[in-house]
Amino acid sequence: MKKTILIGLIAGITGILIGYKVPKDKNVGYVMISGRITNPEQAGKYFAEVNDVVVKGCGAKTLTVDYETDVREGYDGPFSVLAQFPSKKAAQDCYEGDYQNIIPLRKGAIDMNFRIVERNR
Repeated sequence: MKKTILIGLIAGITGILIGYKVPKDKNVGYVMISGRITNPEQAGKYFAEVNDVVVKGCGAKTLTVDYETDVREGYDGPFSVLAQFPSKKAAQDCYEGDYQNIIPLRKGAIDMNFRIVERNR
């Protein structure tokens, strides 16, 4: 019984210490895209590069891609993307970095709004 209590106590303390040291995603950054695909063939070339550059290269996590967004208000088209980055700065650095190389692929293929935001808690 004493051994079980000791193991439980050690596990609890370890969990608290790990929880304290592991960074929380308090101020994660998000990229919000909404718009209209005007040239699906060209857009496909852009999408083929996005995964390598943004997800693999910048550490983004795609939360949703919706080609048939239910737009209730506003002027955007039915295409939406929401991606999460480790921080707003990481999203900004990605946009200013390697992402610049694939922007020409989306020109004439996707009309969109591109926003970088931060979750603050």
